[in-house]
Amino acid sequence: MDDVKYLKILDKDQVIGKILDSGDPIENAKRYTQFLKDKNLYVELSQSKLMFKQARSFAKIAKDIHSKSLLKPPFDQEASAPFVVNSAFACEMYLKSLQSVYGEPEEIHSLSQLFKHLPNKLKDKVNKLTKEKSTSFKLNNKKLFKDHIKTISNAFIDWRYIYEKDNVTVNLSVILLILTVLDILACNEIKQT
Repeated sequence: MDDVKYLKILDKDQVIGKILDSGDPIENAKRYTQFLKDKNLYVELSQSKLMFKQARSFAKIAKDIHSKSLLKPPFDQEASAPFVVNSAFACEMYLKSLQSVYGEPEEIHSLSQLFKHLPNKLKDKVNKLTKEKSTSFKLNNKKLFKDHIKTISNAFIDWRYIYEKDNVTVNLSVILLILTVLDILACNEIKQT
């Protein structure tokens, strides 16, 4: 006779239930979801919130790379491209999540264009926050967000294929400022949806 196995379902480190382990991760995920629905614990996330979560996950990885490999000597030059690529993708997802709050996100990848098409009241909030946060990153607080984002507008494409370029540079502090501003703003805007 086969041993029956169960998987615990946890909420804040407390066991709230269990499901029969099918041995198949996809089937287990379905059972987990059904358990949550049956207990009225399942929360459907909007597209904006899903995009925001995606942005945050790539931003977290970028920040981890930065703190482990690019913050202090000896710098790991091989970490530069993964940092920039993950950061740029996070920025794209933050901008698209903001666009989705106010309509449909565009199917483009240029960070400058995505920012340009945000509502003006949102761009005003971005610029105010950029001015407030710039000094924390030792950057000129008179520069507008659009000027900062322009420096990495196509970084996702450019840095994935960095070996094809002769000479490409980027300011890590600018990227960290952009990630911080977009995270704060997107978090605040999406809470309201």
